[in-house]
Amino acid sequence: MDSAELKEYFSKRVSLSSADLVAMAQLFAQLYREFQTDIVHRVCCTDAIDRPYIWVDPLEGRSSHVILFFHGGGYTMGSSKDHMQLIASLVERSGKTFLAVDYRLFPAVTFPAPLDDAEAAYRWLLEQGLPASRIGLAGISAGAALVTQLVHRCAKKSLGCPALAMVMSGLNDFRFDRPSMAFNSCLDLVSLNRLESIVEFYFPDQSSFESDDVLCINQNYNQYPTTLFQVGDQEILLSDAIEMHQSLRSQGHDVHLNVVPQMIHCGQMFARDYPPGQSAIEQAAGFIKSALQ
Repeated sequence: MDSAELKEYFSKRVSLSSADLVAMAQLFAQLYREFQTDIVHRVCCTDAIDRPYIWVDPLEGRSSHVILFFHGGGYTMGSSKDHMQLIASLVERSGKTFLAVDYRLFPAVTFPAPLDDAEAAYRWLLEQGLPASRIGLAGISAGAALVTQLVHRCAKKSLGCPALAMVMSGLNDFRFDRPSMAFNSCLDLVSLNRLESIVEFYFPDQSSFESDDVLCINQNYNQYPTTLFQVGDQEILLSDAIEMHQSLRSQGHDVHLNVVPQMIHCGQMFARDYPPGQSAIEQAAGFIKSALQ
């Protein structure tokens, strides 16, 4: 399956312009299940007690490093279970334990509640006795934006610098004014209209997306995790990833950019039948293994 075929398959099952968020979430969950393989049964999943988290361990047991994972879905939908194919693939290939976080979603909450939930999960791992040097962060799409925002929160609140960050198809901020928004608009799965709709409900106070928590890449950092920015060359968010990488690299941080050829937004989720997504997962898992030796 190539990108055009995947877009056609997707469009026949889901409409990103639907106003019925519950129905859209159900359709997405069904779509993701269609791309699941038996790899989801080759990891050990355990619900955390009294927390909306799922431990996902390799078969050989819990690793000494733990990676917090934040799912995508535009802050309106998505769950750790929806993303289990991606999570399990990364766990099996990297040999590292993931803790998948189900943060609160719109319409129950707006910004900054999902970021507060991400911070709470990070603090919870610290409370379990895990030092920051053994904690990684990973997310895709909306969850990837939470990763960069959480790194900023950790620096601002002196919570310790995580060991690793993996930003898959993530936003730099919510201004949507970068070149790839135009030149990849006909290629990508996600449209500018969909991104702009997120701003309308996620930031009811329109000035809040100008806060440091959102414009976190524009800040200067004394420390930053070893980071991979991964993005498809057909994504409208391509320029965001490039700019984030350049900004942090200019500050001397250990950051890496992986532009995946012929991949559209969140292609990793469809890796079973989509070679660019397969390639992205292999490179992401390789990054984890090398960074957390």
